[in-house]
Amino acid sequence: MNTILDTAFAPAARCTPEELQRQHALIVGLPQVVRFLDALPTMALVLNTQRQIVFANRAFLALVGVTDAAELVGRRHGEAVDCIRTSALGLRPGEAAHCVHANETPAGCGTTVFCKNCGAVRAILNSQTGVEDVQECRLTRQVQRQTEALDLRVWARPLDVEGTPFTLFTVADISSEKRRQALERIFFHDILNTAGAVQGVAEILRDTKDAREISELTGMLWSSSEQLVDEINAQSVLSKAENNELVIRPVPVAVLPVLREVAAAFQAHEVARERVLCVAPEAQELQVRTDVTLLRRVVINLIKNALEASAPGEIVTLNAQRLAGQVALTVHNPAVMPEEIRLQIFNRSFSTRGPGRGLGTYSAQLLTERYLGGHISFVSTPARGTIFTVSLPVLA
Repeated sequence: MNTILDTAFAPAARCTPEELQRQHALIVGLPQVVRFLDALPTMALVLNTQRQIVFANRAFLALVGVTDAAELVGRRHGEAVDCIRTSALGLRPGEAAHCVHANETPAGCGTTVFCKNCGAVRAILNSQTGVEDVQECRLTRQVQRQTEALDLRVWARPLDVEGTPFTLFTVADISSEKRRQALERIFFHDILNTAGAVQGVAEILRDTKDAREISELTGMLWSSSEQLVDEINAQSVLSKAENNELVIRPVPVAVLPVLREVAAAFQAHEVARERVLCVAPEAQELQVRTDVTLLRRVVINLIKNALEASAPGEIVTLNAQRLAGQVALTVHNPAVMPEEIRLQIFNRSFSTRGPGRGLGTYSAQLLTERYLGGHISFVSTPARGTIFTVSLPVLA
């Protein structure tokens, strides 16, 4: 057994190739079991005690685009689906793919800091103690150089074959279920609240005859209706982005007016109540070539995230600076994210605001990196607070 001790979570050791082949032969030597697993519509793996794949059914092979199950022998579950949070550094014989976090640790799947919050790794480890477990797992993977977010439900059960312990690991894709829940939550909570505000202002406006009050109420009505349309448009953009249906229209864009425009629009927004939103006085006049509608959507999502994370009286600051040939748009707030949040902030369904709400930062990353040709990153420390940075090529 090859032992690599460095790990941030699960044990790092792997089997020798000879032991791996022996374990593989044990499973394929049970033809009725193989036929049963291949007949399942859900993905199923048999894992050894080092969390390596010794058998994968047809449904799993279809997900990863492999036609021969033998090619998967030795891969850990996360490596085989290009899981960004749990893949190894480099390929071993039979490993399925790389992860963008592969350099986090040479030991691979299950041993990075991101694996601490992985439901799949947790379920597998629990099964190895003799406990059946079911958990949800948020995966971000690379498919033909594009990022894809999956929501999975995983089951892990202990399995013994001729005295050799294994884990039967089954996976169901619940991405559609999570998307439906998110839309229901947004439409039944956020949008309904905004629609209620529109209705309330309209009712008062209907009954008042004071010209000054009518003017104030009209402004409130306009602001609330604009917010309502914006929330609906945000969901439309996200849906089209995930389905590769967005058509971008890049034009030269001065970024500072965009920041000022969005900041002004937030002054009447509910999420900005008792918070201060401003553009830094040192923000630079810079231009990029991009789709201004999508850029505005990215900035709006990051501002909402920052305002929601801020306490009453705190300041959220927007900035634009030229750094290393890039235009860096930043959104800063003084709050510090706990590690659990930092490690999952770009996952599609993760949110600190309750189930079905984690779309803002995910959407910002999706739009920036898939459609605008940029990059989004963040830092969060006690000394600096939290800063999200959108980097785009500067317009020469």
